[in-house]
Amino acid sequence: MDKLLVGFLILFCLGGSDEYTPQESAKYRLNDSSNIRLLDSLVERMMDCRQIPGLVIAVVDRNSEILRREYGYANIRRSRPMTEHTRHCVASLTKSFSSALLGKLLKDVGVMWDIPASKILPKSVRFPDDYVTEHVTIGDILSHRTGIESSFDELWFFDVHNQTELYRRIQLMPYGNTFRSEAHYNNIVYSLSGPIAEIVDEATQERRLSWEDLLETYILRPLGMSNTSFYHRRTEAEMFATPYGHVPDAEDLQPRPTELNIDMERGVQTIAPSIALCTTSSDIALWMKCLLSALADDGCETISREIVSSVTATQTLANRMFHSRIQRPFTPVSMDVHGYGLGWFTGTYRERRFLMHYGSIPGSYSMQILVPETDLGVFIAYNGALQTDPYTINSMIFTYILDLVLDNTPWITSPEYACNFLNSSDLSPPVLRPENSLRANFTAHHAATYVGTFSHPLLGDVRVRYEEPRLLIRYGCFEGELVGETGVPPSPSSGSAKFLALPTDETWLLLLYSVKVTFSSHVSSSSSSSSNRSVFTRLALPLLEQDMEFSRIEDDLHHDVTGKHLDDDDEKAFPLQCPPDCVTLVRCQGVTVLLALVFVVTCLDFS
Repeated sequence: MDKLLVGFLILFCLGGSDEYTPQESAKYRLNDSSNIRLLDSLVERMMDCRQIPGLVIAVVDRNSEILRREYGYANIRRSRPMTEHTRHCVASLTKSFSSALLGKLLKDVGVMWDIPASKILPKSVRFPDDYVTEHVTIGDILSHRTGIESSFDELWFFDVHNQTELYRRIQLMPYGNTFRSEAHYNNIVYSLSGPIAEIVDEATQERRLSWEDLLETYILRPLGMSNTSFYHRRTEAEMFATPYGHVPDAEDLQPRPTELNIDMERGVQTIAPSIALCTTSSDIALWMKCLLSALADDGCETISREIVSSVTATQTLANRMFHSRIQRPFTPVSMDVHGYGLGWFTGTYRERRFLMHYGSIPGSYSMQILVPETDLGVFIAYNGALQTDPYTINSMIFTYILDLVLDNTPWITSPEYACNFLNSSDLSPPVLRPENSLRANFTAHHAATYVGTFSHPLLGDVRVRYEEPRLLIRYGCFEGELVGETGVPPSPSSGSAKFLALPTDETWLLLLYSVKVTFSSHVSSSSSSSSNRSVFTRLALPLLEQDMEFSRIEDDLHHDVTGKHLDDDDEKAFPLQCPPDCVTLVRCQGVTVLLALVFVVTCLDFS
């Protein structure tokens, strides 16, 4: 009897109870057939009501993959299904990889996040004042605490400047707040992590590898992430989820998923360390397992606990960078995002701390979330949807999964409730369609009133040119035809001329909803072909609700921020030495042109 009692106690102590560890609980609940059916029903209804072509989910703990689900199509036209091997371009999820890489490299040379960036970056990279230039640290850059405004994603998206010129123009970007007082999300500034990594590695290894090659060497290959690549290095289109946007059908005006032209986003490579990674659900599962293992017991050989802990620790408040729609009193519970670390948002859901980042680039939306206390990692990605922001759909799926894991009653009570919740917030503006405006047949005489090149030291050049009978406007890789409200080209004597810029490439209709152009303030200008000609000198377009002044120049020469002509020999690879007068505004001939360019964009957060 005593032996039986001892044996029973030994079994009990070795785990013969019905209690599960967090990992076992997650596996048990998520792999329960009834819960899988509930999750499938929810996701499929959300996909149907918001026209999502395809979606993937991967759930892991630090030791294994708990759940993987694939829904819908990677490409509708080819009936190519989503699989675990489909590559998704995950945009700002890239930031967590960049901070981990830089942490490894800095640790190897005995410094960390508080080292001033000026000790590493070339002098051509300057901030708007000398104090910030001298004192801004790598940690400030990766936590968005430099004070630089977050309003200039168009500079890379429209491929206005090469990387060299983009970084040289950081000194011209206005502050949104004082240094270190508040976070302002800025993809361009964060991407400086790439050149910093390249320079640090070169100093220790006596070689110069690109940021992409460094990430493959130190992170991707050691983790076995063999199906992970970069947006600008894509080779096999069939491996990727096709990005989709939505435009009204020509007949019934109902929105339909339409393939996006990936060449539109060619500027991604200029800020690659912020947004360029493309990966699969199976590959990113390896990444999340490593991070969870490092946080739990320093069990990841690729990245140490010290590094993972430092990049996921809250550095600053994130109240301006993320606005969750899962908030009381609108929902029964709240998904609160409190702060930002180094490439990670931090927050809580049902009193569980999570580490998260979302990724958004037109037609590709993703989210990775770690819940260390529950030893849970979740990755969700989809390739287009009718939506008003890039993270609500993913956040809803994540909270539903975590509710199942925690054995809570989900706040999303039914698939129909989820659909109604999403539909209630659909504030998408109507798409600009050609029939809303009238095309004007410009004569060469009328066109001369508008044609010209206008330059801004930060925003670059806007060109207006004439191709009989059309007047075209180009900013970076965006080109639009100017169409009027009456179909009759206004003359300078009228004082102003209003147009809509109708994108010449139809794929831009998936993104741009209202591009208004107003010419005004005409003057007389001498011309070689006539004694005088009257021209409009002021041009107004909406760019992030900011009025930016441009200057008309009399030729098509490109001017840099010092005001001198850039010869071809000056277009060198980063880094360049910035002259002492780099902050001097460009001085051009002629008169000032005001360009305010606003693109009302669906989910153009580029985060």
